[in-house]
Amino acid sequence: MDKVGADFPKREWTKRLSLRGSRRSHQGELQGAVGHGRTGGGGSKTTRRWTSLRQHVTHGAMSDGSKPAIELLLDPPQQSRPGTPGSQPHSPNTPRTPHTPVRKSNWEVIEHFTGAPRPSIVTVGRGSEVGVGLSSDRDAIMEAAVNAGMTRRRPRCGLSRFLSALCASHRFRNLQVEMLYQRYFLRMNQSNMTHVLGLLSGLAVALGILLGLSLTFDSSDPFVDLLQKPQHLTLALTLIACIAVYAGLVAAISRPGMNEVWLAGISAAVLATLLALQVSLGLHLAYPKGSLDSEAVEDTYSLGGPLAIAWAACFFIYMAYALLPIRLRHACIAGILFSLAHFISVLLMYRHDYPAFVSQLLSSLVVVGGTNVAGALTHHPRELAQRQAFLETRQCVEARLTTQRENQQQERLLLSVLPRHVAMEMKADIAGKPKDTMFHKIYIQRHENVSILFADICGFTSLSDQCTAEELVRLLNELFARFDRLAAEHHCLRIKLLGDCYYCVSGLPEPRPDHAHCCVEMGLDMIDAITLVREVMAVNVNMRVGIHTGRVHCGVLGLRKWQFDVWSNDVTLANYMESGGIPGRVHITKETLACLEGDYEVEEGHGGERNPYLREHNIQTYLIVPGDTFRDNMAPGSGLRKGFSVNGNVSKEMRVMGHGSQHGKQTKLGFGDTVECEKDPDDEVNEYLMRAIDARSIDRLRAEHCTPFILTFRRPDIEEKYSRERDRMLSAYFLCSAFVYIIVVAAIAISLPGSISFYVSGLFGGLVIFLVNGILLAEKNEVVPHWVRSISVHIYEKRIVAQSIASIVVFLTFTTVLSPLIDLQGQEECSNATSTTSSEILDNSTVMKSISSISTSCYYVLFADLFPVLVMLVMVTCAAYQILTSVFKVAVLSVVVACYLAVSIYQASTEVDSEPGGRWLAGVLVVSFMAALVAHSQHTEATYRLDFLWKLQATEEKEDMEHLKAYNQKLLANILPEHVAEHFLYTVNSDELYHEQCAFVCIMFASIPNFSEFYIELEANNEGVECLRLLNEIIADFDEILAEDDFKYIEKIKSTGATYMAASGLTKSTCDMQDYRHITAMADYALRIRDQLSYVNEHSFNNFRMRVGINIGPVVAGVIGARKPQYDIWGNAVNVASRMDSTGVLDGIQVTQEVRDVLHQKGYPLTCRGSIQVKGKGTMVTYFLDGPRSEDSNSAFSKANRNSVKSLKRTNSNNNSGAVERIPSRNGVVAL
Repeated sequence: MDKVGADFPKREWTKRLSLRGSRRSHQGELQGAVGHGRTGGGGSKTTRRWTSLRQHVTHGAMSDGSKPAIELLLDPPQQSRPGTPGSQPHSPNTPRTPHTPVRKSNWEVIEHFTGAPRPSIVTVGRGSEVGVGLSSDRDAIMEAAVNAGMTRRRPRCGLSRFLSALCASHRFRNLQVEMLYQRYFLRMNQSNMTHVLGLLSGLAVALGILLGLSLTFDSSDPFVDLLQKPQHLTLALTLIACIAVYAGLVAAISRPGMNEVWLAGISAAVLATLLALQVSLGLHLAYPKGSLDSEAVEDTYSLGGPLAIAWAACFFIYMAYALLPIRLRHACIAGILFSLAHFISVLLMYRHDYPAFVSQLLSSLVVVGGTNVAGALTHHPRELAQRQAFLETRQCVEARLTTQRENQQQERLLLSVLPRHVAMEMKADIAGKPKDTMFHKIYIQRHENVSILFADICGFTSLSDQCTAEELVRLLNELFARFDRLAAEHHCLRIKLLGDCYYCVSGLPEPRPDHAHCCVEMGLDMIDAITLVREVMAVNVNMRVGIHTGRVHCGVLGLRKWQFDVWSNDVTLANYMESGGIPGRVHITKETLACLEGDYEVEEGHGGERNPYLREHNIQTYLIVPGDTFRDNMAPGSGLRKGFSVNGNVSKEMRVMGHGSQHGKQTKLGFGDTVECEKDPDDEVNEYLMRAIDARSIDRLRAEHCTPFILTFRRPDIEEKYSRERDRMLSAYFLCSAFVYIIVVAAIAISLPGSISFYVSGLFGGLVIFLVNGILLAEKNEVVPHWVRSISVHIYEKRIVAQSIASIVVFLTFTTVLSPLIDLQGQEECSNATSTTSSEILDNSTVMKSISSISTSCYYVLFADLFPVLVMLVMVTCAAYQILTSVFKVAVLSVVVACYLAVSIYQASTEVDSEPGGRWLAGVLVVSFMAALVAHSQHTEATYRLDFLWKLQATEEKEDMEHLKAYNQKLLANILPEHVAEHFLYTVNSDELYHEQCAFVCIMFASIPNFSEFYIELEANNEGVECLRLLNEIIADFDEILAEDDFKYIEKIKSTGATYMAASGLTKSTCDMQDYRHITAMADYALRIRDQLSYVNEHSFNNFRMRVGINIGPVVAGVIGARKPQYDIWGNAVNVASRMDSTGVLDGIQVTQEVRDVLHQKGYPLTCRGSIQVKGKGTMVTYFLDGPRSEDSNSAFSKANRNSVKSLKRTNSNNNSGAVERIPSRNGVVAL
C-alpha cells in the first residue's frame, strides 16, 4: 500500500482516486502488429476445399518440436475488441508452459491455414473476393449468392458466360460461413446418401436377377454360358463389386466421425461404380447373344443402334447431378465422363453403316448432352435455394442474437436501476393488455424487518470548490461506484443518490436475518473509504452515517422516469439519524442495536442534542465504537453471517476502495465481469449455428413436424405460411422444363421424322411453354405491359397457380413424347420385314445387304429405342419442378412409368422387338429412375420444408426478441432519457463516463410541502400505502401532462417524495435559442400542474398546495453510479432553482430575473416579489409567474379541463371507496 500511495503525487488529481489502470491506455501499449510468418518451403498458401470444422489438423508443433512459422494475420491499425481472437497479445519472449497451451478457436484455425483475414460481415459471392459488405437490399443479397468460383476473366460469348456461370461452384465469400454451410450440407445429406446407396444396391440386385433370368431362359447351362461370354461375366462381376462397395459405403457413412471429406470420398466412389455399371451395361446391350471374338462379331450385332444404350447413360448422368451431394463443377465433370464413355462405347461397339446410324448418333448426342444441361439446371437452383435458405436463416439468427445482446444489455441496465421483482412486474404489465381501471397501478411493496442506512459526505462543498462541474461528476461517479461495490458485497440495496447523500437498505428484496450487521459493516467501510479520500486528496471530508431498523414501503411512483425509492416513518427517522450523527461514526437507533445482539461495542449517541426531530420524538441513539471488534472476533465457521462476502486475500484498504471483490471488474454500468463473456458477434452467430447444425436431424424433424410421406406440416398455420412462401427459383424450373422440351422435340425430329401428330403436338406445347416462360421472365421488366407483369407476380405469389402451370407443362411434354405412336401405321409391314431380315441375317450372314433392304416406314421401330430416353426426360421435367409436392410427383411419375410399361408390353406382344431382353432391362432402369426421383423429391421437399421451418423458428425468435426489446425500451425510456440510454447501449467505448455540458437549460422544482401532514401510517390505510397511492395519482397526472406535444421540450429528471423535478433544453433538439420555446413550455407546464393539483383537491376534498421554483442557466448533465446508473443534472442553476422552490410561497411560481426577462418578452404576466435571502447566494430579486400569456389563456385552460377527466373519475372513485380521505394533520412525514 505504501508503494501505491507513493504513486499518487505523480498522477493527475482526477485520476488519483482511481486505483485501476486506464484500460484504453493499457490496450494501446500492448497493441501491435503481428508478424507475417513464412513457411520454410517458400511460404505458399494452400486451401483445402473440404475442411471439417470438427476435425481440423492441429499444427501445434513441428516434428522437431519447433513451433510453426505461420501466424494469424491481423490488421494492425484496427484495435481488437475484448474477447475476440487476437485481442490478447503474446510476447515471443514469454515462455509458454507445455501444460497450458493456448487453445485456438475453430475460426482462428481456419484463418491460420488460409492466411486470409477474417471479414467482419457475412457476404457471399466469388471465392476470392473477401470482406465486401452485405447489401441492404434482400434481392441484392440473393443475387450475390449466385456469384461463384474464383475470379477469372469473363468469356466474351454470351453462351460461354452462361455455361461458365452455370458450372461455377457457389461459395460464400466469408470462409467461416462457407465452412458452416458445408457442415450443414453434410448433416442434410448424410441420411439421404444412405437412401441413395440403398437404392443403388437394390438396382444392382435387380439387374443381377434380370441377368440370371436372361441366362436361364436363353441357355441350357447358364453357368457355362456366363463364363463363355465376357460381356455377361463383366456385368455380373461389376454388379457384385458394386453391391460390396455400396455395403461398405453404408457402413462408412454411418460412422460417428463422419465429416465433409468422407462425404466427398463416398460420392467419388459412387460415381466410379456408376461409370463401371454404364460401361458394362453398354457392353452387355451391344453384344446381347454373341461372342466377342472377331470372327463372329459381324454375325452378332444387335439391331439396336446408339439409342439402345443412351437411356443407361441418361440414368447415370442425372443421378450424378440430382442425387449425389457434390458440387456442380464436379457433377459436370462426372457427366462429361459418362457422356464420353457412352460415345466411345457407341463408336467402338456399333456398326457405322447401320441404318439411321448417323441420325441415331446425333439424337443420342442431343439426348445425352441435354441430360447434362438439364441436370445442371436442376442442381443449380437447388443448391442456390439451399444456400439462400441457409443465409437467410443465418441472418435471422444473427439478428436474433444481436437483439438478444441488446436485450441483455437493456435488461442489465434496467435491473441496475430497478429490482428484479419490480422490473419484471412492470414488463409483464407492458406486454399484457391495458386494463381500464380507475387508478394507475402502483408498484409498491411493504417489507418488515429491514435496516435503512443514510450516509452524507461532510465537507463536500469544500471538495467541490476545487474542481469543475465535469470533474465533480467524475469524482462522484468514482466514489459512489466504490460504495455500490461495497453495498453489493455487504448485501445492501442502494436506493438513490441525492446530491452527496447515499442511502441503501439491507433486507430487500429478499429478507436477511443479519440485515443490521450488513448495514453496520457497510457504514464502517464507507467511513474507511472516505478516510482514504481525505488522506489522498488532503481535503477535510468525512462520512456521517445513520442507521435505523424498521419497515419500509418500496417501489416507484408515477409513469415516467421511474426511480426505485422507499417511504415510511422509519425511513424518515433513518434520515434524521444521519443528520444527527457525528462525522466518522456510525449512528444507530435502539431497534438496530437490538438486532446486532451485542456483536459490536457501542456508546451513547446523544442524537437528540444535535437534531430536534430526534429530541422531539425521544429517540435513543448509539454510536458504534471504532475498531474491527466484530470482524476480529467472528468465528470462521460460526455461520452467523452465512453468505457474507469477505475477501481474506485482499487488504482492507484495497477492499474498501472497491478492488479485489467479486464485483471489482466493471463496465461503464458496472455489470460485473463481462470481459470473459464478450464475444465477437460473428463468432457467436457461427458457434450458435454450429450447435444448431450438429443437433439437427432431418429424420427426427420430419417425424416431429411433417406427416409421413405426404410431408405436409402437422400444424395448419405453418402449412399455410409455407404455401404463401415465394419460390425465387421458379423461373429456373420453367427454363429447365423448356430446355428439356427442346431436347425432346429435337430427338424425336431427328430420329422419327414425318410424324404429323408430333409436329402439331410439339408446336402447340412449345408455344404454351415458351409463353409461360416469357410471362415469368417479365416480372421485373418495365418494358412489357403492366397486366403481363401482374400475371407474373400472381404466379410467383400463388403456389397453387405455379403448381397447376407446372403440371400442364409436364402433361404437354409427355403428350409430345406419345404423339409419334399415333402415326405408327405401318407397324405390321414393318414387323414382317424385320422378321424376314432377321432370318436372313442369321442364315446367310449378309448383314448389310439385308438391313439396307428395310423400308423407310420401319424407322418407327426405332421408337422402341428412343422411348425409354424420352420417358426419362419427361420424368426429369417433373423432377425439375421443385415447387411440386412429392406426392404429386409420385402420381405423375407413376402415370408416366405405367404408360411406358404398357407401350413396352404392347410392343413385345406384337413381336416388333427383336431383342426383348434389352427392353426389360430398360424397364428396370426406368422403374429404378422413378424410385430415385421419388427419393430425390422426398428429400428435396423435406429439406425445403425444414429449411423453411428453421428460418421460421429463427424469425419468430427474432420477433420475440424484438418485442422484448420494445418492452425494455419502453421501460428504459421511463428510467433514462432516450439519448442517454442510447449512449449506454450502443457506445463502443464502455469505459467513457457520460456527462454533457448544457448551456441554457430551464430547471423546475415543484413540491407539495403539506403532503407530510397528509401521510400517516394506520391499519385503515394499509400502513400508509393508500396515502402513497394518492401521491402516485398526482405524479401520474403530472407525467401525463408532460406527454403532450406542447411539452416535448421538457424532460422529467426525477420525483423524490412529494417533490417533482424537470428540465428543458437538455439536447440540441430541445434547446431553442431563437424563440426560447423550451422556457415558455416550462412556464406553461408549471401553470398546468398547479391547476391540475387544484382540480385534484376539488374532487378529493384535500387541500394540497404547490410551491414551484424555476431558473435558467448552464448545467452539467450526467450519469453517476457504477452499478445503478442515475441520470441527474448539477450546477449553480440547479441549486438556484431548488432555492426558488424552498424559498417560495404556497400556490406561487417563483422565478429568477433571467427567467422573468424571457417570459416578459413573450407576454407572460409576472409580479416582482422583491429581494429575498437565498442560502448560498445572498440577496436575490425574484418574481412570481401569475398566469399564461393572454392570447393563450383560454386555450390553455380549456385543454387543462379536458385532460382532467381521468383524474375526476379516479378521485371520485377514491372518495367513494374511502381508500384515501381527508386526515387531520399530525406529525407524520415522508422522506423528501
